[in-house]
Amino acid sequence: MLPIYIVGIAVPMLLLIAAAAVALRKIPAAESSPPAIPEFDAGEAGRAAEALAEAIRCQTVSYPDVTQRDFTQWVTLKKMLREKFPLCHEGMLSEQAAGFSSLFKWESPQPSRPPILLCAHLDVVPAGGSWRVPPFEGRIEGGYVWGRGALDCKNVAVCLFSALESLFRQGFVPACDVYLALGHDEELGGNEGAKQFARYFAQKGIQFSLILDEGGFITDGAFPAGRPVADICAAEKGYLDMKLSASAPGGDSSRPPERTAAGLLCEAVCRVGFKPRPAKLIPLVRDNIKTIAPWLDTTLRRYIASPRLYGKKTAERLCADERTEALVRTTITPTILNSGVAPNVLPSSAEANLNIRLLPGDDAEELVSWIGALTRDLGIKVETVQEETVSGISDYQSEAFQTLAETVGEVFPGIPAVPGLYCGATDARHYAPFSESIMRFAPFILTSDELATVHAENERVSVASLGAAVKFYRRVIEKFCQAGGDEG
Repeated sequence: MLPIYIVGIAVPMLLLIAAAAVALRKIPAAESSPPAIPEFDAGEAGRAAEALAEAIRCQTVSYPDVTQRDFTQWVTLKKMLREKFPLCHEGMLSEQAAGFSSLFKWESPQPSRPPILLCAHLDVVPAGGSWRVPPFEGRIEGGYVWGRGALDCKNVAVCLFSALESLFRQGFVPACDVYLALGHDEELGGNEGAKQFARYFAQKGIQFSLILDEGGFITDGAFPAGRPVADICAAEKGYLDMKLSASAPGGDSSRPPERTAAGLLCEAVCRVGFKPRPAKLIPLVRDNIKTIAPWLDTTLRRYIASPRLYGKKTAERLCADERTEALVRTTITPTILNSGVAPNVLPSSAEANLNIRLLPGDDAEELVSWIGALTRDLGIKVETVQEETVSGISDYQSEAFQTLAETVGEVFPGIPAVPGLYCGATDARHYAPFSESIMRFAPFILTSDELATVHAENERVSVASLGAAVKFYRRVIEKFCQAGGDEG
């Protein structure tokens, strides 16, 4: 007879093994056959590439210091867009302007459906580092358009204009109003652009059946699935910039005190950095992974098939992969460090900016208190510089989401669409009160290497990807704005 303690261990183990076997039967493995190459109009792709190249040459950089911004570049860009897309500018009303942000409206003669809002931004981040092609040359080479803004996100604006231009050309009559919002300060938070448009929508009482902004891509670089997926993001993480400040007596660096301002700040930043926030699997991310589970390895398929048993293990597994860690954790990243005026002078102050992306369900006030408690004995001052709350989660079982997913299947055969969490920030967060279906998705096929160029060196997008994106946007507008039915 087996000892009771052995039986006590063996029975639960056998139950877990049985549960794992059942779980794997729930989600059988799928073949990772390569998706079909999307079809597109080569001439349309070429025209979009030329327009994007010209847009990149306009250095619409959003510097935090307003004195560094060259607003003549915006004048040039707006003129270029009018010349490249004349039918859009003739057929759409310039509904509202906020600084250099523009809101256009294609008015339906007989609207029978709620309007839709298509979004992009035309400002870009600074272009440091070493580039293979100068970042503002707008060169088309090797089947790619190179330059800052090629992926974030002048490509989106150009492809939206291209899709609308083709619909005007073919005489399409929308059964709903189509709004196009182009921001000029998204990289700085959208306070002068998107936030002003939000006030306008509130004044007019406008509700949209769909708000579509930049967001997830079609890539194999953001998931451990080993195949491309279309990441249609139904929510985005919250945004928080915090400033840590340290102070200490200045003086000659040859006679340093035990603790300097720079040293105190470095210790504070390290304390925060070496204590990552706990990982957790929110329902949106769970469903995201569940959708692509057939293409995951055996362990992850077993975990995701039994979330009650393996929810914690799934979060830990995703946390161990740099591609997915941000999906299960609030991230805290030091981005700017300032201290000192000369090599041989003790700085009397030191400052650091912590850029924080909050997971839905995490509380900004609690996080500020946690960082304050962690650094209080160092005399660190903690201040909130900018805060954007975590977005709501749009219904990814809705008809609007299903229509987008269906369009992905038509334009990009063989690529599954998944509901995702966008770890970046978009102008869409300002439009939360105006739609129950706010989706963040940019229909561009990217490799892992191409995805890594966003906000980095050698940013580029393929001409073929531009052509497919134009086709996608055109089909989305047709589906949401055709007569009959109700996508809302």
